[in-house]
Amino acid sequence: MTVSKEIVDAILDKNHINANEKIYDALYGKSSEELEARKVQIAKHFFDPDSVNDQGTEVNLTDENPEEPEETSEQ
Repeated sequence: MTVSKEIVDAILDKNHINANEKIYDALYGKSSEELEARKVQIAKHFFDPDSVNDQGTEVNLTDENPEEPEETSEQ
C-alpha cells in the first residue's frame, strides 16, 4: 500500500490523528532527502569550487532570497 493511499484511507475512516502523522512523516522524509542532496552539493562545491552540479550549472551558495536593506527616500 502506498503512503498516499494510507493517508486517504485514514481520512476516509475519520482517523485524523493517523492521517496527520502519515502526512508529517511523508513531508519529513521528502524534505530530509532534499536537504541531504543540498548538503552534498554544497560539500562538493566547498571542496572543489570549480565543480558543477548535476544540471551542468554552477552551485550558488548564496541565499536564494537575500535580505537587502530597504531604501528610504527622504523628501
